[in-house]
Amino acid sequence: MSVRQVHPYRRPRAGDIGAEGWMVRLDGEGRGPLPPYVPGWDYQFDLRLEREVRIDVDAVRESVGLPADARLALAVVWSSSGSGLRVRAEHVPLPAHGALTVPIAFTVRGRDSGGVLTLDTQLVLAARVPDAAPLTARRAGSVLWCDEAQVRLQGDDSQFPMTVVDFEAQGYPADAPWYLSVGPDPAAAAMGAMVLLVNSRVPPVLEAMQRAGQPSASDRLIHAAVQADVVRLLIEHAVRNPELRDDSQYEPETLGHLLLGIVRTRFPDTSLDGLRRLHESEPSLFSARVQGAVGLFAKDS
Repeated sequence: MSVRQVHPYRRPRAGDIGAEGWMVRLDGEGRGPLPPYVPGWDYQFDLRLEREVRIDVDAVRESVGLPADARLALAVVWSSSGSGLRVRAEHVPLPAHGALTVPIAFTVRGRDSGGVLTLDTQLVLAARVPDAAPLTARRAGSVLWCDEAQVRLQGDDSQFPMTVVDFEAQGYPADAPWYLSVGPDPAAAAMGAMVLLVNSRVPPVLEAMQRAGQPSASDRLIHAAVQADVVRLLIEHAVRNPELRDDSQYEPETLGHLLLGIVRTRFPDTSLDGLRRLHESEPSLFSARVQGAVGLFAKDS
């Protein structure tokens, strides 16, 4: 059954606005159409995104019923399922009259993205219209027109969501090399519920993560340490989350599905409730078992 979307106010007619397809430069290289998937993408790669949007302002005002003094703007918002960020990349005020082409160009840093990158281009009401006619938008921020595009930066074997921050400026321990942030809701999308924060003030770790595609021997040691610590923290997060049970069922790609999968893989002969009891009664032994399951210094690590 198809569902027809009904808007609470009038929208522009087809032809009042036209948008060219997104063009992309990957890490400053050749320009081309935005693909549905970027193979080989890495957190060290930035995306330069460009497009043009044609707007007949007079036609838009007529079709949506706005007065001549209503303020309009073109906005672009990008969001990443990998980092959980949602950022307004562009906000361009439009003239009161005329037809024009608006060039859009901005850069999404690789360290701020990951997973699926969503690009929303919107024509918005930039200020409230106090005496708007019936069925006419009146609230500032009302979206009159929108266009959405997506590109998958990572596949099923994607790297962990990561972003680089200044720990001292953000209130984290200034000398800590990384911090894993995990949300509390196991039903949330995994790539949006967790992110690995890397301290910009610890160059060896930052540079090792940026060279993930071509790591040196020392980089691989850092990668192994980070991976082991992330797995350890996720196991502990699963044990401490009272909503998770051995018989819990979560959709694929959710945080709960990921956490239970890690526990079952690392402890195939131990139930989650058994790990909880061990964590409560003998925390040192629990820690040792997690260390053994993670295998940081195993021969094949």
